[in-house]
Amino acid sequence: MRIFLPILALLILSISIQGCNSPSFDSSDKGLANADSLFLGFYLGMAQKDFFDHCTELNKQQKITQGPGGTTSVEHKIKGTYGGDVSMRFFPTFIKKEMFEMPVTYTYDSWAPWNKEYSSAVLLPKILESYKAIYGGDFKVVNDRYQGKIYYRMDGKRRINLFIKDDQFVQAIFTDMEVEERLKEEFEKSQSEKSVK
Repeated sequence: MRIFLPILALLILSISIQGCNSPSFDSSDKGLANADSLFLGFYLGMAQKDFFDHCTELNKQQKITQGPGGTTSVEHKIKGTYGGDVSMRFFPTFIKKEMFEMPVTYTYDSWAPWNKEYSSAVLLPKILESYKAIYGGDFKVVNDRYQGKIYYRMDGKRRINLFIKDDQFVQAIFTDMEVEERLKEEFEKSQSEKSVK
């Protein structure tokens, strides 16, 4: 049930949305234009084992470390690109042992409530410009009642949502829309079967 509720919330957000020059990305890598590519060699549909094997390799290359939160957080440092050092943290959601979604947070290492120049409001436009350069410039915006402005882009099966999570964090979510649609159909089917009973 704990896993189901976030998925349901994501489905609702999806329905409402649909009616970088940075060391973390290689903008010369044309593979990022593919509709399943994410960053650092990760991609939607990646097998769970391959994800952990790839993390091990990136760790050996000193590109990532274990982030706060233990084994469910990966951290990549971005130095000097956004007017200060930034921590990029991520860990995917797997469905049937394949990557369905990749939530990512960005925060300035120098963030503090009194350091307004290192707030998420300052960081978001910089992350958005990087995303436009990497994934394509046609991000659209929707005003969500609870989350505020959400910048989003859909191509092929990949959807990217980018928004301010709170004063400290900018949040990005990469989602496999094909899997999301399947989950939605399975949920609706289960609900209709319950109502028949």
